[in-house]
Amino acid sequence: MKNTIISFSIFILMLFSIIFSIKYLNNTCIKLQNLNVKIEQAIQANDWEESYKNSEHLMAEWKKYSSKLSIFSNHHEIDDINNELWKLIHYTTYKNKEEALISVNIIKNSIYSILHMQQLNIENLF
Repeated sequence: MKNTIISFSIFILMLFSIIFSIKYLNNTCIKLQNLNVKIEQAIQANDWEESYKNSEHLMAEWKKYSSKLSIFSNHHEIDDINNELWKLIHYTTYKNKEEALISVNIIKNSIYSILHMQQLNIENLF
């Protein structure tokens, strides 16, 4: 009986930790995606000061969350986002609209990929 209670307690604890971690991942990715959308809108409006300021803010947020996101995802994706963020900052500094929009889309797709790979569904379980 004692082993059953301990096993059930561990199962419940694991279940809560999984739910918490997925909720944390969702909130973090949504926050990063919202900043990315602001950058994209500023670039499309040719507001280079705003896009530079937002890309700096996204870099600061990324540095804050990337160490925790590396627990959930592949380090290759984390490195790709980090490299694209550096490129994006330079593209917005030099007002290169086409390259900046490409970097924004790569960041958007990479964050979506991290989020999609950690969803609870049959495909990700097996």
